[in-house]
Amino acid sequence: MSDPVDFVDNSIGQLLVALADGVREAERALASGPQVDDSGRAVTRYALPYLDFSINVDVEVVNPPPAAAGVRGLPVLRLFTARNDAGSDNREIRSSVSGRLVAVPAGDGLPAPRIRITPGPNIGGKARIELVVSNSAGEVLAGQPVELNLDLKASETLSKARGVASLPRRDGTRLAEGIVTTDNNGRAVTSLLIGNEPAKALLVVTASIGPFAAQATISAEVLG
Repeated sequence: MSDPVDFVDNSIGQLLVALADGVREAERALASGPQVDDSGRAVTRYALPYLDFSINVDVEVVNPPPAAAGVRGLPVLRLFTARNDAGSDNREIRSSVSGRLVAVPAGDGLPAPRIRITPGPNIGGKARIELVVSNSAGEVLAGQPVELNLDLKASETLSKARGVASLPRRDGTRLAEGIVTTDNNGRAVTSLLIGNEPAKALLVVTASIGPFAAQATISAEVLG
């Protein structure tokens, strides 16, 4: 017969793994929504920082009747959730486990990068983009490479919401630099060069450091 203690340990271990898998799936579902609304504004995001749990388990050893004269059947372990009644004499183990599953942020809990991206208007076919990079501990990140991309899919979605039937990729619409590096103050400046886009078009620029990203929306309407 398996040791009752090992049986309980293995069963609780499987329950904890199942709980952790459930939290991971819930976080994926929460993160799967759109990052911006139809107006280009960032939408509220949700996360599960931790999950408190309490597991009460009883183990009962049941001795079946003899299989043959003079031969007793092997004891059987039965696992079930704890009951409020007085229980039976066959019960051998009652286990209660409480704890908290904590979600560790990306980077093993180290301060996470934070990117603030400030776009300027389209002045003569060029929009200024300023980045400020720090971390969750409030420290500026100097000498930090930041990748910049023009999100064509998001740009087309937002532009259609403003009545732009289509947003073909123009050869003249591009980022002046694909990667910028912050100075000693954690700042970097570059530009989005805007071609002959419809005036109502919105262009979405993404700045990212690994999995951490920020977005900004720039109007294609020419000012000045």
